[in-house]
Amino acid sequence: MKYFFINIVLTIFFSLPDRFLDTFFKKSAPIRGNYLDQQTKIFLKLIDVFGYKPNTENFNNLERIRSNNARMSLKINKKPSRNLSCKEIYLNQDKTIFMREYEPDNLDTDKSLLYFHGGGYALGSIETHHNFVASMSIFLGMRIFSLEYSLSPENKFPTALEDAKKAYLEVMQEHDPHKILLCGDSAGAHLAAGLNYALFELNMPSPFAQILIYPMVCPSLNFESMELYKENFLLTKSSMQWFWNQLRFSEIDNENPKLNLLKQEKTTGMLTKTLIITAGFDPLHDEGIAYADLLEKNGNEVKRLNFEKLIHGFVNLTNIRKADVATIKIFETMKGYLN
Repeated sequence: MKYFFINIVLTIFFSLPDRFLDTFFKKSAPIRGNYLDQQTKIFLKLIDVFGYKPNTENFNNLERIRSNNARMSLKINKKPSRNLSCKEIYLNQDKTIFMREYEPDNLDTDKSLLYFHGGGYALGSIETHHNFVASMSIFLGMRIFSLEYSLSPENKFPTALEDAKKAYLEVMQEHDPHKILLCGDSAGAHLAAGLNYALFELNMPSPFAQILIYPMVCPSLNFESMELYKENFLLTKSSMQWFWNQLRFSEIDNENPKLNLLKQEKTTGMLTKTLIITAGFDPLHDEGIAYADLLEKNGNEVKRLNFEKLIHGFVNLTNIRKADVATIKIFETMKGYLN
């Protein structure tokens, strides 16, 4: 009943035109010359009241379930059409690690994509990201495999990476690796990039491309954007510190290039094309740029998309108009990798 009334408020809010919002709500001050999208700014105020804040001091799987369920109960992103089918592919005997295969009714490419959800490695699931992945599959006319990987703190680094490698090898059994794309958002983007580097290190067949949506990159948190947007923009600096602490065994992991992506100094000759997406009001903005710069310095092919008026997590907030437009722009750019 609680979310019934909250969703009524959100539905009314999302229907209000920009002209109304600009008239009755004060524009925020610019940061680094950028203005936060007005609808997004007001949404942040609403979600601060209505959103669920996980109890990180006493975190457990029940708390994770509550957080994920709260997220899925809010009508904050668009639902996809029903023009696709789904099935589960299990990767272990107890069926805790599995992929959901999305196949659109209109399959337009022989390339396939392996997707990793976000959530700081501690939260999120294939269910929390279902609407986004299904919409991507339909828009691209592409088969997508979304992985339910092991989460922290129960499973420390590199457990999720091993799950991702297992999933990649499973997809490779049916698909040419040169026709496989990796994709993920936030922690999932970090997992995609870590997997790609692990494959490169092992001299294994690399995916054709990796699509990294506002990626976690470096546990140092020593970036200007991390300080500028450390609170009040959905993702916070304190939550990022907590996520990294749940993931790693010790500070020694900070030197591992599969955990700290800015330690990937040996990617010269890596053939995987990279698209890095950033958001202007995201604490992770600058580390995403730093990773793009590192790959380019090493001679890798990199494209960039920056949505300067948006926040972290916008691909799952597509009832916000500018977030919806930006998400479609990502899909359209991804089509360039499918030819």
